[in-house]
Amino acid sequence: MPDFTDDDLLTSAFADFRSEASTHVKPAGTAAARATVQHQRKVRTIAASTLAALAIATPVAAYAAAGGDSNAPPVMPGAPTSAVDTATASPAAPETAASVTPSAPDGRISKTDLGNATLSIPAWPKGFAADCPHGSVKFSGGKAGDHPPARFEGEPVYVDVDHDGAQETVIILSCSPQGTDYKVLAFDRDAGGKIVTLGQVVGSAGNTGRPGTDIETIWEVRAGDNGQVRVDVGEYRPCCEMAQASQHQWRTYGWNGTTFTQTGGPTAFGPNPNITDVTATADTLTMTATGSGTWQGTLKVTVHNNAQFATPGKLRISLGIPDAWTLQAVSGCTIRPDELPVPCLADSIPAGGTKVFTLKVTAPAAPQQTESKVWASAQDDKGAGYPGRNDSTPAKFQIVVQG
Repeated sequence: MPDFTDDDLLTSAFADFRSEASTHVKPAGTAAARATVQHQRKVRTIAASTLAALAIATPVAAYAAAGGDSNAPPVMPGAPTSAVDTATASPAAPETAASVTPSAPDGRISKTDLGNATLSIPAWPKGFAADCPHGSVKFSGGKAGDHPPARFEGEPVYVDVDHDGAQETVIILSCSPQGTDYKVLAFDRDAGGKIVTLGQVVGSAGNTGRPGTDIETIWEVRAGDNGQVRVDVGEYRPCCEMAQASQHQWRTYGWNGTTFTQTGGPTAFGPNPNITDVTATADTLTMTATGSGTWQGTLKVTVHNNAQFATPGKLRISLGIPDAWTLQAVSGCTIRPDELPVPCLADSIPAGGTKVFTLKVTAPAAPQQTESKVWASAQDDKGAGYPGRNDSTPAKFQIVVQG
């Protein structure tokens, strides 16, 4: 076996390499560039194979020259012995660290915890700001402030409004200096566990609102789909006759990353069946002596319903007469003597309908007044009145004394 030096082996290997590579030369151009890239890849493969062969052949040749067994070449320290060993010995690619997102703080807060925390409360509308606490407010026992206190209404609901994988707390806050105003607030916790105010979902308009148009009452909140909040709202404040007027209307709100905006439900209040629109007229009341010292007369009252809805509850007719006078129902209604002024109650009048009522009036002495008034309105079974467009505009009638 001829003796070869390392230089002879390298020279021979690169000569073969040049002979092989020369067949891949292509003309210049796009195709040539593509062929060059492919050629360079092949060159690197051939060169790597050649050098690997040399790394093995050199010690084999030395071993053979020394008279060793050519069928069992020695293994170089650290050198792979097979294709499997080569793969095993290759250094592993460095692992790429997975992006780890810290878990969002738990925003589920109990009503008790809210009611004993210092919270950031947005300003109340005009007419409430001076009396209702806002800014940084310390709550105790579910209330804050004195005249009057703000308090949490109902139970909180839990919903992931900011889509961070953890639920937030939504609850109604009320304040009642005159009537009641409402806020629906969303609370969360920061990374340190402190309760923070995420934002106001919706609030009533207070004295700045337009009754019948703006939100004046808030009854309830519920968790909606996909991080939304559903709120039951009405268009009249919960005071006096207005408490009977509001329609229940569910509206939906969502967090846009900065504030809450309405995302569903009605955007306006339509015609309200709880608002009466009735007008009353009355004939002249003629009073005559009965011979027993009293005076009596019969009054006919006509009521027309101008609304596109039937009158709610019971129709109520009342007269502007002295408390010492008495009323009896002749037809159309029923007297309620336990109320003052004494009313006569009737069934609902259909939309656009008219009813006539006859009342007997008794006075203990000859009447001194020559004029009085009659009101027509509506009330529920408990006596609470429904608001009406003509409640403050009664009809006048004349009183005439004969005999």
